[in-house]
Amino acid sequence: MPEDHEKLVADALRAQATSSGAHPHLPVRRARPALGAGWVLLLAVLLGLAAGTVVAVMTLR
Repeated sequence: MPEDHEKLVADALRAQATSSGAHPHLPVRRARPALGAGWVLLLAVLLGLAAGTVVAVMTLR
């Protein structure tokens, strides 16, 4: 009887080790396109103007 248990465990471990492990395929979400260099430059200029305006208003007061 114990030999049957050992064989059963050995067969189960062998089956687990050789299985492909296939899982259902999950669709990959499409990544958003990256911002272009022009948009980054425009945002940097606008942020600089806004910061400069705040500093100018604080200086004039």
